[in-house]
Amino acid sequence: MATLAWIFGIIGGLCAIMGIVTATGAIPLLGPEFTAMFWLVIGAIWLLASIACAVAHSNYE
Repeated sequence: MATLAWIFGIIGGLCAIMGIVTATGAIPLLGPEFTAMFWLVIGAIWLLASIACAVAHSNYE
């Protein structure tokens, strides 16, 4: 689960960076639906998923 948490965290971080870049206007919008708010919300969802994977314990006794 730790590897999955790392992957989700990296994807979430990249989405957040994309949101910041889109908000500053450094690159034009990819489409009318891909706004800065879209990227930041998707990034937050991925980061929450990474936290969930990081704290999940699968102990089989």
